[in-house]
Amino acid sequence: MIWTRKELKTWAKEALQRNYWKIVLVSFLSLLFCGGLSAGTGWSKGAASDSDTEISAENTDMTDEIAAADTADSTDAADIMEEQDDSVLIGVQKTDAADMTDESQYSVIVPEKARMVAVVLFILIALVALVFLYILQVLLIFPFHVGICRFMIKSIDDRANVKEIAYGFDHSYKNVIKTMFHYDIRIALWYLLFIIPGIYKQYQYRLVPYILAERPDMPYREVLQRSAALMNGHKWKAFLLDLSFIPWHILGIITCFIVEIFYAAPYQALTSAALYRRLSGPEALPQGTSRGIPVTVLPDAELSRTLQQVQKPGLNYCKTFTDIPSDT
Repeated sequence: MIWTRKELKTWAKEALQRNYWKIVLVSFLSLLFCGGLSAGTGWSKGAASDSDTEISAENTDMTDEIAAADTADSTDAADIMEEQDDSVLIGVQKTDAADMTDESQYSVIVPEKARMVAVVLFILIALVALVFLYILQVLLIFPFHVGICRFMIKSIDDRANVKEIAYGFDHSYKNVIKTMFHYDIRIALWYLLFIIPGIYKQYQYRLVPYILAERPDMPYREVLQRSAALMNGHKWKAFLLDLSFIPWHILGIITCFIVEIFYAAPYQALTSAALYRRLSGPEALPQGTSRGIPVTVLPDAELSRTLQQVQKPGLNYCKTFTDIPSDT
């Protein structure tokens, strides 16, 4: 199957023009819930720094007064210490030294144990939190991602409704999360082996969520095999296709993600859906559509009746043009 980046991007631009605001909304939801954006941190830090600056400016005079009072108190304390007996001072110093020795021996044991307990508790809490977040990802994010892919495919074909993003929850939900779980685990294990095999497998299984978007009941082994078969010979071109969007993402960062949200992310998502549609072929198209153009699909019985009506009397059907009889 031959395709070019220009062809896929042309499909994506046409789809974006047909259904712009819905596609932008769905793309933003994908970025937000799939970890593409982290909102609010910059604003909160900026507000905190401004409030600290105002408080420090208002309390400058009070700080000066407190410093002057502390200086006076320290001078009085020095005068009192000079009037005390040297023997008393020596005794106090010895007693303090002994107490410090005892405290130092005691503090060597207890803080070490407390530190180890704190580290173990922190590791356990972190592991529980990671497991909990991954369970949420499997149960919520995976089917949501399949719904996003279905919406993008429908947008490439013609027009799509926003309700398509819930498709993964309404159709074969258990099989969807099972297949996406196997897909995610396999890629993660290959990344643990080495980064290059991980990238290779990621592109090999790139079309898994798109296949589930049209065949959510397909067994996970068949989904993985179909994705590998469709991407056979196209992984390097798909990698270069993704690299071509890097300037758009850089521009999105420069513009505080404005270009990213309103153009770059929807554009790339539609291009990926166009790649799936191009590789999957006409057999994967929904009945009644062909690359966004409505067509009429006749049942077999109606098609036979139509052929009989157009057939001339005295003519028989033939398989080759050389067998066509002449009208006499």
